[in-house]
Amino acid sequence: MVKGLGPAYYNLSTLLDAGVPLLRSLRTVGPGLKGPLQQAFEQLTEAISKGTPLAEAMGMRPGIFVRLDIMIIHAAETSGNLGEALGLLAKWYEFSQRVRRRILAGLALPIVLIHLTALIAPFPAFVLGGWYKGPYIFSVLGILSLFYVPAAIIVAIMRFTPQSGPARKTLDHVSLRIPVLGKALYKLALSRYSWVFHMLTKAGVPIIECTEIAVSCTGNAVVADLFKPASASVKAGNLFSQGLSTKLPPEFLEPWRIAEETGSLDEVAKRLAEANAEAAEFWFGEFARWLPRVVYFLVCLLMVYYILKLAAIAMTGVSGLR
Repeated sequence: MVKGLGPAYYNLSTLLDAGVPLLRSLRTVGPGLKGPLQQAFEQLTEAISKGTPLAEAMGMRPGIFVRLDIMIIHAAETSGNLGEALGLLAKWYEFSQRVRRRILAGLALPIVLIHLTALIAPFPAFVLGGWYKGPYIFSVLGILSLFYVPAAIIVAIMRFTPQSGPARKTLDHVSLRIPVLGKALYKLALSRYSWVFHMLTKAGVPIIECTEIAVSCTGNAVVADLFKPASASVKAGNLFSQGLSTKLPPEFLEPWRIAEETGSLDEVAKRLAEANAEAAEFWFGEFARWLPRVVYFLVCLLMVYYILKLAAIAMTGVSGLR
């Protein structure tokens, strides 16, 4: 995610809703941005001034504007509700950023504690052992490696696992089984699907495309499989809700069924997105609350190990005096 893109969309949406023309809005927002994003908006401004549609101009900078953004903007330009579409994208980026901050905040304290433990735990043995720097540094690095090596392996697996296929599905299945975190990821996937579906329908994208694109945005292959049959159901002329997997929670399925009866799919999708986003944030908060406790337990085990090691050194010294 490019930093500042959400606020940029929000400012553009505000100006457009106030009746400011698109070109003038871009010229107003662009100078307040920084780095690659400012350059991208300068290119958008130049392209728009030459008559290029906004979605087409955004497609010229794939490193800044992702496929979802371009799809929504393209549909919004066709239907004439560009300001609203940009506002929805701004909310989407705000939500994604808020979840990311919650996760990072939960990791901050454990990381600090791990580094303090790595520096302090070997220190008594270092002092009693004759102030040799080599063994002390080796002990510090050894403690840090107990945490960083598994973390590096996990990051590598997540980064280099293909976005589709059996390996990705296995990884996503395992992630959903992690206590507390799995619930957060599941609710997040439901929210992402609902929110993207809402944005696309509000932008005027046909429902078949809405279902297919929303599936690709769930962020979890296992959850995505629960929604995939909905597209086939619509193509076959059946109701959208008939294709949703019965493995989805009843409180998620029933609103979709009612929405199709009342013709309010977009609004129901929005409510489901917001409800599951709140649930995801709650469970991410619980994970952030429990993670330090797990680290404390591991730190306690390490401290016990070094206390026993220190006692062994002391006993050896006493035996030497005898």
